[in-house]
Amino acid sequence: MLNKKYKPTAGILYFGTIMLGISMSILAQYKADFASLWHTDLAGVLNVIAASGLGGIIAALITGQFSDHFGRKSSAVIGHVIQSLYYFGLLFSPNLTVAYIMALIGGGFGNGFINAGCSPTLIEIFPKNSSVANLMTKFMISIGQFLLPIFILISSTTGAGYRGIFISAGAVYIVLAIILLFLPFPKPGEDIKKSNNETLKKQKAKLNLGSVALILIGYTSTAVFFLWLNTFQELAIQEGIKQPSVLQSVYAVAAALSVLFNSYIVKHGVKESTILTWYPICSAIALLLALIINQGWILYIVSAMIGFFAAGGLFQLAAALLAKMYPNLKATAMAAAGFMSMLANMTIVTFASVIVKNTGANSQKWILVMNIVVCMFGALLGVLVKKEATKIYRED
Repeated sequence: MLNKKYKPTAGILYFGTIMLGISMSILAQYKADFASLWHTDLAGVLNVIAASGLGGIIAALITGQFSDHFGRKSSAVIGHVIQSLYYFGLLFSPNLTVAYIMALIGGGFGNGFINAGCSPTLIEIFPKNSSVANLMTKFMISIGQFLLPIFILISSTTGAGYRGIFISAGAVYIVLAIILLFLPFPKPGEDIKKSNNETLKKQKAKLNLGSVALILIGYTSTAVFFLWLNTFQELAIQEGIKQPSVLQSVYAVAAALSVLFNSYIVKHGVKESTILTWYPICSAIALLLALIINQGWILYIVSAMIGFFAAGGLFQLAAALLAKMYPNLKATAMAAAGFMSMLANMTIVTFASVIVKNTGANSQKWILVMNIVVCMFGALLGVLVKKEATKIYRED
């Protein structure tokens, strides 16, 4: 049960994940503006987006252990401050090189410290519903992605433009950091110390096939929806859709509904490994529809399916299972999956950039093919997790 003194902490952390939802794709919505600002092209902006992934890879080697040893509050506050610098840094970068550095440090480390502070804290606040607690971070991310097109419309009609959105977001992150500084946080492993379960207390870090598969799902689960989020705009324009941003709203609503649905079925006994196996297959089917039906209307269906089956919290489920396996090193274990997630952020968009450069008008089709392959690999990993499910602590 939630300790009342942690209620404001949980609320602010969840609000912060709404901001992360905005951060995940806001730069992609203004690729042309930033290409002009940084004196580069579309491929250059995609490389800046990928730089956040590189920074996240480096951060994942540090942030998990930092959170486990120095506390969740320090990690969360540092992450929000760095994320603020990311927004201001991109906005005032004079060229592509500076923007790349800002994304590398700001986006990567900011996101890494926030995740290392947020997810383990929520799991420790809600120990009996850890998978659902972590899934709800995805729900909040989906809300942020749903709100982003609305903010874009407001900024456009008021004349604030992309500058107004980036300045506002940077300011919000500073305010959140200040609030978190004065809120109570559970100590790392506090839920374990209060438990009578000696198995939990003596749990040692040992890798097995299931844990390795879960870590790799950190890559596939992120790559599928991240690639879609950062490339669907060009595909939509090719298919005659005049306002591609509407597709993001469809995607975000479906993702939010998926999180609620998944939270419900997990609480009622559906195994996390079942979701991790079947949802990537459904995502592959959605992308195949986009590949073979070259009409704009199908993209609304595909966006909804990708939102539901790819962005409905697969990464959060995998990370929560890892936290259960390594209860005394939650943040470190979850950072391993986060490492692969950030690797996906960096490499999958870089691969897309290479495809754009080398395949011309057919680039969007080849991007879809690549995404389908990632989906099927993710499904295979889900099968491995399911096979090892009886060895994964508490999943049975």
